[in-house]
Amino acid sequence: MKIDLQSKTRVENGVIESYWFENKSIGLSKTLFHRVTLPLTAFDSGLDCDAQPTKTEIVLDWYELDLTDPSNLDGVNLSHSTYTEAEGSVYIGCAHNWCDVKELNIYKNQDGSFKVSGAISIEFDNEGVAENENFIFQTCCKYIET
Repeated sequence: MKIDLQSKTRVENGVIESYWFENKSIGLSKTLFHRVTLPLTAFDSGLDCDAQPTKTEIVLDWYELDLTDPSNLDGVNLSHSTYTEAEGSVYIGCAHNWCDVKELNIYKNQDGSFKVSGAISIEFDNEGVAENENFIFQTCCKYIET
């Protein structure tokens, strides 16, 4: 089965946030993280275990980006091939499905928001949800520092 996100949904305006986190019990010193949250418009996933229409979001996380200013993301491409420790998923079919970010280009708009365009490969088959598929999108994101 193929969900076919490309024809069923689109990315709404999202959020880019940066935040500091540490966890001494696992040996993680204070580290700067970036998270991109991309909500999807409600769609019919075709899966019995999902409420229809399905409402979900793509969540992508990076840490230790080489930035002197955490908000200076203009011109950055946050691909997983460059940032191999990054993580991403989308919750569909009662599972967090891994997202491999092929590219995530970020450009600052004049109003301070960011234009974000990307291509991700969603690995639905790892969780037995559906066939893997690619998803290409473009949206606008606001930046929040927490």
